[in-house]
Amino acid sequence: MLRRRRAVVPIVAAVLAVSSCGVGVEPDPDTLTYASFGGTFTAGQQAAWQEPWTEATGMRFANTSPSDPVLIRAQVGTGSVLWDLADVTPYFARQYCGELVEPLDLPDVDRSQYDPSLIGDCYFGAYRFGLLISYDTERWPDPETAPRTVADFFDPVKFPGRRGVVSDVANGMLEYGALADGVAPEDLYPLDVDRAFTSWDRIKDDTTFAANNGALLQQATGGQVDMMMLVSARTAAVMDEGAPFTPVWDTTMISFNTLVVPKGAPNRDKAMDFLEFVLRPEQSAKFAELTGTSPTNDAARPHLKGNEGRVDAMNPSVNTGRSITTDPEWWGEHYTEVAERYLGWLNG
Repeated sequence: MLRRRRAVVPIVAAVLAVSSCGVGVEPDPDTLTYASFGGTFTAGQQAAWQEPWTEATGMRFANTSPSDPVLIRAQVGTGSVLWDLADVTPYFARQYCGELVEPLDLPDVDRSQYDPSLIGDCYFGAYRFGLLISYDTERWPDPETAPRTVADFFDPVKFPGRRGVVSDVANGMLEYGALADGVAPEDLYPLDVDRAFTSWDRIKDDTTFAANNGALLQQATGGQVDMMMLVSARTAAVMDEGAPFTPVWDTTMISFNTLVVPKGAPNRDKAMDFLEFVLRPEQSAKFAELTGTSPTNDAARPHLKGNEGRVDAMNPSVNTGRSITTDPEWWGEHYTEVAERYLGWLNG
């Protein structure tokens, strides 16, 4: 249900849409400025979330990318906030709750439909995705002797070959390292970073650290890696391209993203209304179907087809192992120090 609130329409100085000449712009109270990642991903958000909301309310959207936290910091720091909504990681929302992002005001969301680990003061999981370990079935054609566990990914003696991973320290890669070093899944947090790096030390020389998901996808489809850690939707895309990869269902790390309202957003209240709509089961399911992600709403029932269904880590009939959701509270407290250590290790 929509809450009738008075729209906030201050005069702001644009820091992104106009040059630094000091020209001011007045936000449109009937348009939400929405920052995401562009391409087919934003197209999925438009089709699943924005277009139905526009049809229901008349509210329009101005889409921009990338959804970079640095740009949120710049806008809030100068008092020139242009964005109403941004797609970010929950650990960013946790780290800067009340400072760079608004506490969420979502009274009409049925929280019983959500895992409590997806909810914080400034974040509410909008979609989930698994960081899947998969291997080339032409390199290991016999499932009985192919990689079957997280530890196998970190064993270059038993399973020699090139590994690939996206260089994103908080996407689950360190958690996999800790698991491979013998940390029990139930004891994963607080994360033992030393043990995680012990595992990565074993395969550092055998691993390609890709700049982003698209780069690793290209390497996988080009036959440049034998095993990889890649998010579920991009793993499905690799398989769609005919690359012979199949997932390992042992322990799977699940991450999620959240839509946040930057601190001082010009249309804060209307952005909150839109967030409540996004979190409905129907919208959650539709977005999952369009993007190959998984819904956060447990009442959502997406129909994932083909390879997207084969990599659905949230489907117990597909994922025969167990899943662990990355802890945004822990990462919100430790991200900066761990990221600095990772960069030093990577470049050392």
